[in-house]
Amino acid sequence: MIFQLLLIAVWCSAVLGAANVAHRPPVAASVFPQGSRPGEVVEAELLGEHLDRLIAAHSKALHVEILASEPTRARIRIRSTAATPFGYHTIQFASHRGASNPVLFRIGDLPHVAEAEPNSLPASAQAVPLPATIQGRLNTDGDFDFFRFRAAKGSHWIFDLRAARNGNGLDAALLLYDERGRKLAHSEERFIWDPFLAHTFAQAGEYVIAVQPTHRNNDPNFAYSLDIRQSPHIDTVSPLALRPGENEITLSGFSFQGVEPRLEFSSKAVSGQILTLSGTAAKARVTVAPAAAEGTHELTVVTNHGRSNTARFLVDPAQGVQAHARYRDPHRFPVAAAAGQEMVFEARSQRLGTASDLTLKLIDAKGRTVAQNDDFVFPGTAFYQKDPRIRHRFQSSGEYTLELRNLVDTPSEAMPFQLVMGPPKPTFEPVLETERVSIFPGQIKKVKIAANRLDGHAEALPVVWKGLPETVTAAPAAIEPGKNDVEVELTALAAAKPGESVRVTVEAGAKPAWRSVRVSSGGGEGAAYAVVPHLMIAIAEKPLFSLEAAASSVNIPPGGTATIPVMVTRDPALIEPIEFRIENLPDGVTMIPAKAGPGVSKMELTLQAAADAPRARAPRIAILGVSGGQQQQAPRISVIVD
Repeated sequence: MIFQLLLIAVWCSAVLGAANVAHRPPVAASVFPQGSRPGEVVEAELLGEHLDRLIAAHSKALHVEILASEPTRARIRIRSTAATPFGYHTIQFASHRGASNPVLFRIGDLPHVAEAEPNSLPASAQAVPLPATIQGRLNTDGDFDFFRFRAAKGSHWIFDLRAARNGNGLDAALLLYDERGRKLAHSEERFIWDPFLAHTFAQAGEYVIAVQPTHRNNDPNFAYSLDIRQSPHIDTVSPLALRPGENEITLSGFSFQGVEPRLEFSSKAVSGQILTLSGTAAKARVTVAPAAAEGTHELTVVTNHGRSNTARFLVDPAQGVQAHARYRDPHRFPVAAAAGQEMVFEARSQRLGTASDLTLKLIDAKGRTVAQNDDFVFPGTAFYQKDPRIRHRFQSSGEYTLELRNLVDTPSEAMPFQLVMGPPKPTFEPVLETERVSIFPGQIKKVKIAANRLDGHAEALPVVWKGLPETVTAAPAAIEPGKNDVEVELTALAAAKPGESVRVTVEAGAKPAWRSVRVSSGGGEGAAYAVVPHLMIAIAEKPLFSLEAAASSVNIPPGGTATIPVMVTRDPALIEPIEFRIENLPDGVTMIPAKAGPGVSKMELTLQAAADAPRARAPRIAILGVSGGQQQQAPRISVIVD
C-alpha cells in the first residue's frame, strides 16, 4: 500500500511538473554592427539567449542568412540592396524553439567604420576619417571608446550617438576634447538616453570624441552607432499639420548648410522645395496634393553633405490650433458648451518628434477643474508617450476654458503643437497582442486580437488571416460589437515540423492589425519601439525539460568554489539523466561535471576558480542541460570572480 502511494505521488509530481516545463523561444538582445549603407553586405554578431539551432531570419527589406548559432550568440550575414530604404528595419529569427522578438538594423548614408580596440584611452584614440558612422560597443567593464579626427577652422559637425534609438540598453555620454585634452563640450540624454552634440570648431586641428558609459557595469549588448556628419539635423517641423495645397514651413535644428538642398517625402502626393538654409533653421514650401492621405508623413533634407534624420508631420485639412508651447506660460482657449454635449480635445506634439511634455486641463467658469489629462496612451508611438487627450461630456451649459501647459523648460520654437477639438469621431485601430507565436505540432493556441476603440466606436470587426501556412489553421472569429478583443484559436497540425516559420497578416474590420514592440533592453524612458505590421508564427519543438537557476548572480573568490542551485522540471516521458555544462565562464573558472537523474528536481552545480583566476565579471552565463536529444538553457546569470 505504501509503495502504491509512493507511485501515485511520483506520478502526480511528474504530471504537475510536465505542466510547468517552461518553453523558451529565442531571445534576440542585440546585433552588432547595428547598421550599414545600402547595397552592402555585413557579417554581424547576434547576442541573446536560446539562440542555438536558428534556421531562418525574417525581414521585409533585408536578406539575412544564419551562418552559425550557439545558445548565446549567432553569426549572421545581412545583405541590403541599393534600393533598400534608409532608416530602421526589423529582423526576427526562428528555430526549433520558435520565434524571436525583433531587433533593429539601420540603413544609413555615411561610410561605416568599425571600432578597433585598443582605444580606451585618449593616447590610443582610433583615427577616423570624417564623415562617418562609427559602429562600436562598450562590452567590458571599464571600457571607454576614444576617436581622433581632424576638423577645419569654422567647420560645423554633428555628433549623434544612437543606442536607445537602435533598440539598445546603453546609456552613454559624449565628451569632446581638443588636442591638449581640454573638454570643449559634453552631452547626455538628448534623445531619451542618447547624447547629441553640434559644435563649430574655432581652430583647425586634431580633436577627440569620447564615448563614455554612465552605467556601473558594461554589457556585451551595449552597442551603438555614432554619426559624425555635416548633414542637417531636424528637430521640428512647424507648423506640424499641413493642409492640402501650398504650405510654408520652418525646419528647426542644426547644420542647415550645404549646396543643392532638396526635400524627400515618404509620399508621392507631397512635394516641396527648400527656400533658405540658415544654420539652425530652414524655410521650405511644401505642396500637399488633394489625394494625400490624412495622417502622419515623413520628410528628409538632402544636401551635398548627406541626408538629415527623418522628421514627421501631419496632413490634416482641419488644421486646428497651431502654435509653439511656452514654458510656465499656459495657453488658454475658450470653450462654449451645451449640457450633454460631448467633445474631444487632443494635443499633438511629442509624438511627432518634439521635446515637449504637454498637459491639458478643462476648467469651468468658477475655476474648478472638470477634466484633465497628462500622458494619454496613443497607439503606435516610437518612444515614451507624453501627449494629452480629453474626451468629456459636459454636465451643464456654460463657458469653459481649456488650458494647455508645457512642462519642459526648452525654447518654445523647439516645441510646436497642434490642438484639435470637436465632437467625437468614432474610430478604431486593430492591435496584435503579440508579434510572435510559437506553437507545438498538434497544439491549439489562443491569440488575442484587440481593437483600440476611440470615441464610441462599437461596430463588429471580422478577423481575417492572410498568409497562414498549410500546417496552421485559424478558427473563424470577430470582435463583437462593443467588445475590445477576441481570442482566436490557432491549430497546428500534428504533421507540422518544428522550425517552420512564416509571417502572416491579420486584419480586423479590413484594417491590418499591428503591434508596437519594445525593442530596447534598457528601462524606463530608455525604451525604443518599432511598429510591426505582422504576426510571426513558428512551429516549435515541445521541450522535455526546463532549467531555472535559483540565483541571478554568483560570487567566487580566486582559488575558491561556489555553487549554483538549479531547479529541474521534467516531462514525465523523459527518464534519461540530464548532463550539465556552462558556457561563457570567466577565465580560470570551470564547472565540476554533473548529471541529474530521473527523480532529481534540484541540482547544485559547483564552480571552481584557479588560484590565479583574474578578477572579472561575466554577465551572460549560459547554464545548459542535455537529455533526450534536446539541449535546454536556463535564463542567464552573472558570475563574478573577486
